Amino acid sequence: MLRILDRNFEAVILDNIREGIILLDEKLNFLFINQEAEDILGKSRKLLQNKKSINLIDKNVVKLIKEVKKSLKTKFVNDIDIRDSLGNKNICSIYLKPIFDYSGKIPKLNHILVQFANLEGMSFLNKKTKFEDEEKLMSQLFYGLAHEIKNPLAGIKGAAQIGISIKNQDSTTQECLTIIEKETTRLQHLVDTFKHLQPHSEQNYKKIKINKVIDEAIKLAAKTYLDKKIKIFFNYEDDSKNVLCDEGLLRIIVQNIIQNSFDSIKNIGEVSITIKSTKDFKLSNKNLIQIEIKDSGKGISKKNLDMIFQPFYSTKRNGQGIGLFLSQKIANKFGGFIEAESKLNHGSKFIIYLPDI
Repeated sequence: MLRILDRNFEAVILDNIREGIILLDEKLNFLFINQEAEDILGKSRKLLQNKKSINLIDKNVVKLIKEVKKSLKTKFVNDIDIRDSLGNKNICSIYLKPIFDYSGKIPKLNHILVQFANLEGMSFLNKKTKFEDEEKLMSQLFYGLAHEIKNPLAGIKGAAQIGISIKNQDSTTQECLTIIEKETTRLQHLVDTFKHLQPHSEQNYKKIKINKVIDEAIKLAAKTYLDKKIKIFFNYEDDSKNVLCDEGLLRIIVQNIIQNSFDSIKNIGEVSITIKSTKDFKLSNKNLIQIEIKDSGKGISKKNLDMIFQPFYSTKRNGQGIGLFLSQKIANKFGGFIEAESKLNHGSKFIIYLPDI
């Protein structure tokens, strides 16, 4: 009776641990697959055991299994992308161990044990920590520079305006002074942008309805891009989703990303916005809200995608490279961050993660 109970406990434990486990025989047939492995691979144990084909699972995993069978050596890969049957990507570590039968004179391969650890949550938290560290450093740097530049700019602009007001000047001088005034005004606007990086106390934050902010951003974009035929889809679970933040700063994030989506569409296209809760990960013991903004625009190359959140980097002809940088830093202030996925000529997807309240 005790042995039967022990086996039952083993089954319960194996099906509920947070690691995926697969056991293969020497011919690479599936002998066992637990629930977590099913979730990661997107295949049921019944299918895998009945079909008896290892090629049903992700090709990267298959390659590693075959390498272990050939080398007869344990293998560990810390960071591997595993795609399920729907094409969804899981970031995992994988441990593969050959198990031998030592009953004969020569050890014989009997099984291969495969263990998966889903690193998505760890990757998520690492990104969050990385963004927080960068946010502190960059915010201090840019806010300090903005403070130091603002006063000299005001003096330069004032001197140019006085010069312009003097009568009977030659045309070249007048033209140069006008350029100085125009450019100092542009730089003042740029410097004013960095005031949003100054420290904000959470005590001044309020509960803000996300739907309201997004609705206003959609209306503004629709009026601004009247020459384009863009369909807008806005989906949400309910209209009660709130975040604790500064409404004006949240509006900057949403408007920047929606505007980029509209800019990326040449004439005809679609922009879809989805708000949903996710309980897969927690930050500061809080669940997260995802604001997903997806477009059918021209997309972003892999090279540019790695740099879009850096200051002064822009793929637009007349872009300043401030919008996404600023949006990321503001999201960090709210305890969240922004991710981007894109493929050239296949559109882009930006996901804003913010703590639920």
